[in-house]
Amino acid sequence: MTDVEFRPLRPEDIEQAAYVEAVAFYRQPTAQHTELLKRYFPPEWTVGAFVDGRLVADVRTMPTARRINGAAISYGAVGPVACLAEHRRKNYVGRLLQMSLERMREQGIAMSGLYTPHDALYRRYGWERAEGKKRYLFQAKDVSLRVQGQPGTLEPAKADDWQRLDAVYRRYAGPRNGPLHRTEPWWREAILRDYFQNRAREAFLWLDGRGEAQGFIVYAWAPTGPEPMAGQELFVRDMVALTPDAYLGLWQHLLAHDIAQRIVVHVPLHDPFAELVVDPWKVEVQRAEGAMVRIVDVEQALASRRYCGRGGVSFTMRVIDSSAPWNDGAWRVEADQGRMQAKRTEAEADIELSVNFLAPLFTGFIRADQAAGVGMLKVNREQALAQAQEAFAVSHPPYCDDFY
Repeated sequence: MTDVEFRPLRPEDIEQAAYVEAVAFYRQPTAQHTELLKRYFPPEWTVGAFVDGRLVADVRTMPTARRINGAAISYGAVGPVACLAEHRRKNYVGRLLQMSLERMREQGIAMSGLYTPHDALYRRYGWERAEGKKRYLFQAKDVSLRVQGQPGTLEPAKADDWQRLDAVYRRYAGPRNGPLHRTEPWWREAILRDYFQNRAREAFLWLDGRGEAQGFIVYAWAPTGPEPMAGQELFVRDMVALTPDAYLGLWQHLLAHDIAQRIVVHVPLHDPFAELVVDPWKVEVQRAEGAMVRIVDVEQALASRRYCGRGGVSFTMRVIDSSAPWNDGAWRVEADQGRMQAKRTEAEADIELSVNFLAPLFTGFIRADQAAGVGMLKVNREQALAQAQEAFAVSHPPYCDDFY
């Protein structure tokens, strides 16, 4: 009889976790990955399924914070979610996701997010696409800007310069909706270093005429094929601009890379770069992957969310959540003077929705009237629709440039 145990990892389990996470994604286990886990990821961040004492699947949640409307909300960045092929289709991952939700709630984490090509799996447990981005692909030699900013200076940045980059990033992220709080290990290992290529990325600060940093860019090269003379693609990992001059200056720097076979950049959905070039048809625009987001704790998430609507609003919201029963039920939502709150109620619901569809409403990825118009939101009291729309207003569209 097979003995299956679900529990948080212990220090002695780290080498097994490194093995499972490599093999599950068809990579070779490495000592480097094991050392990375030991150094930066406390074992209790990961829950695992053990079959006869051997780890066969795990789910890691990195605690961080996400910006929205100028405030921070506690956030669990989930990834990787790994399972050895011979142990799939046994609901081990489902059990681990459920355990992760319970542990996040116990730890006071209000929201969670993950990246995946397997939407159907994670929707079963309450995650939903709630952020968007797009991808530009172009050859620099084909593209020129119609608009020119004031000149600035590019200054190379290395891993030990992460604090200078972070100072710019904090100014950028502070008022926005979606950026994560970054730590020194995240800067060094996830942004300024390309883990899969085991090399440093190129990074530059953009300085204005007074020598003040107003932006930065981080990118890396990769060959387009295995041949010795294969062309090179330039992948932008991160680009932040605080001023119009910095925005234009960083793009101008990218356009100087005219021997690249292709340049690939991820940007917010509302980014206007393609309209600022002489021939916009030379810039291919593709849909890119935004994070799936979940509200882990409705009461805490709404209490942490800054209200940026106009005037006070109140309505009753019925949330359907089969994976997190502490969320399931009716909530009285009130918002005024920059604050929100949700309290349990036995009153009839003005609006009804699943916890899945609450996520894109919460982040501002979709408005309440749009959600109602396509059946994501049921309206029982017509006046409540406008109140819900005001309650979930955002200062900026959701966007996160971090992948986890």
